[in-house]
Amino acid sequence: MKKSLQKLSLLAFVLLSLNSMAQNQEYWREGFEPGATPACTLGTVSPTATGGLYFAGNAGSWYGFNVYRSTGTGCPAGNNHVRYKNISGVTDSGYLVTPIVSAGIQEFHMYRARASRSYTIWITSDTSATTTNWTPVALMKSSALTITCVDTTVIIASATAKRLKIVGRPGTDTDVDSIKLTSFSAITPVKFGGISASEANSLVKLNWNIETEINTNSYIIERATNGDNFSEVGTLKANHSANYVWMDNAANNGINYYRIKAIDNNGTYQYSTIIRINVGKVKGGLNVYPNPVKGCQVNVELSGISKGTYVVNIFNMNGSLAHTTTLSSEGTSLSKSVILPSNVKTGNYTLEITNGSFKTTKLISVQ
Repeated sequence: MKKSLQKLSLLAFVLLSLNSMAQNQEYWREGFEPGATPACTLGTVSPTATGGLYFAGNAGSWYGFNVYRSTGTGCPAGNNHVRYKNISGVTDSGYLVTPIVSAGIQEFHMYRARASRSYTIWITSDTSATTTNWTPVALMKSSALTITCVDTTVIIASATAKRLKIVGRPGTDTDVDSIKLTSFSAITPVKFGGISASEANSLVKLNWNIETEINTNSYIIERATNGDNFSEVGTLKANHSANYVWMDNAANNGINYYRIKAIDNNGTYQYSTIIRINVGKVKGGLNVYPNPVKGCQVNVELSGISKGTYVVNIFNMNGSLAHTTTLSSEGTSLSKSVILPSNVKTGNYTLEITNGSFKTTKLISVQ
């Protein structure tokens, strides 16, 4: 009995440790370096009038109010960082708003360059950096005993926070650097949206959308002729874009299968859905797969079509429109994954594709 209890205690400890790790994953550490990839685009000219601006960093899109990039009073001295400017006659505090995060915020970290500066920390569940819906969560006080240029941690513990705001003390120049956020819950490094492929003159254009991109290093494009034995044919560096495009000028004649492999900074990876396209002289037609549709994604493949925009309509058996989206074709073949919304429940549907003068339909079953 005693051994069983010891085993249960050990198992509980392991599960708790794993859960804690999953709940406190690093989103990013932002150093505001112009030489980073992606580079920090915040300017080095001190503002002379109050105002806000968006700028890029390796963590994504930041928003700053009365800020600029400086190397003075850094951690260490000479290091690039963000400075809040004390503009004479302006009583507003400078502040910095982090990029959007997807799994809440557990911890906030930063380096303080001056012992005499205090900060208030705010969070919001909104995605807008200029929202007025902010909640104060911490006051980082200043004193002569404040240790500078060390990693300072503030526990946030919010499951719904999407942005964090660091507000400086009014009437002072304030320096912040090396900002880090960790997640409240487990992070999905990459969440793929739709993926599409179009063909013109044997050139295949791949396009994929990204809904979430955290700590992603690169995307590897893989191709196969049988849907199974994939090999690498190209790569793109991750750059926090919502949309990526890659051209294949060596596609095989006939059916080509493609998938995207997202590589995380720590070497882990995940795949997009597989999409196929017919290259070369092919008969016109519509193919939908998988059918029955399992989950919330269906692939639509059109062949023998002309260049232009096509509308995809999905009707239920009562004839009511359940979902609509558009496809753009640049040649004779087009393939795209379509994400079905939650209102497309289990049942039978008619999928219709039209461009006004052309229309084709296919019966699909959603499971």
